[in-house]
Amino acid sequence: MDKATSISEMHKFRFGSKVFCSDGEDGVLTHVCFDSATSRLTHVGVKQGRIFGKTVYLAVEQIVDASSEAVRLGITLDELAKASASEPTGALFDGRSAVRQDNGSARGTLLLVGVHPDNDELAYIVARGLHAGQDTLLLGAHITRLERGQIAFSLPDAALQTLPPYRSDAELQREVEEILFDLTPLHVDFKGMRVRVLDSVLYLDGNISSSLRGDMVQDQAMGVQGLLEIKNRLVGDDKLAGDLAMALSRDPRTRELPIGVYPRLGVVRLSGAVHNGQQKEAAGEIASKFAGVQAVTNDLVVDPKADMLRVMSSAAGGEADDIVPGKYIRHTK
Repeated sequence: MDKATSISEMHKFRFGSKVFCSDGEDGVLTHVCFDSATSRLTHVGVKQGRIFGKTVYLAVEQIVDASSEAVRLGITLDELAKASASEPTGALFDGRSAVRQDNGSARGTLLLVGVHPDNDELAYIVARGLHAGQDTLLLGAHITRLERGQIAFSLPDAALQTLPPYRSDAELQREVEEILFDLTPLHVDFKGMRVRVLDSVLYLDGNISSSLRGDMVQDQAMGVQGLLEIKNRLVGDDKLAGDLAMALSRDPRTRELPIGVYPRLGVVRLSGAVHNGQQKEAAGEIASKFAGVQAVTNDLVVDPKADMLRVMSSAAGGEADDIVPGKYIRHTK
């Protein structure tokens, strides 16, 4: 697999996944077709309807995106209905296609294929039955031949036996949630986090109380066997405060104003004083459009004589008058 392309960026084709056109859903993925010489995907087969629908074949150029959950096409439902029902030439595979070991006895069936999004070259396959009761991921480097209805791979028995199982997303999701729940200090952060496993990749999104805790989440999840990659996109409140404060300091509408930034799992409270209503509105607009901000509570006080931050100790709000001499310069320099 090309190390420059992460597995989360690969296009994944799982037989039976839903197919979506630009204007709606129709059918499921039934086939993939590769050029045997270049190992590049050329077509996919889509069965329209449910039981009696016909199967049509579409060129790879009509694919916008693909995951194990869905294939998205850049054509309309009408265009899909008019697609050709003739099977393309090349190595055509479906969910019954064989996966077999060269110079060995391992046999299985094809479950999923992953291809590079930039050149449609085969990156990996997932086979069922190479090991009893489990699915196995094989890299494209191990694939020796693509023939119609059959894929051959070369891997010694000893190496094959050491490959970890390719576990279902549901299993991985459950284990990730359990292992994170066992870390009690993280409980207060759960409502700001979104944890999802797709195609054996863990996506961590949303907000967390600190960048350190975001690293703790990733470290805990790394212990889950079967995860192929972790995309940690959690935004720590500490980093959000610093970055938003910097943005306020650089915007000419709010530069040099004593504005305090207090995030709580992405919900940002602006506190301090500005000289006029336009500045208060501008600060709220900047914060609301800032990446990682979920909501804004604009508690800025309009005071033409303001030259200091009014509230420092009461980040939760209220009428506190904890005046701190000088400007709160966190966002100004």
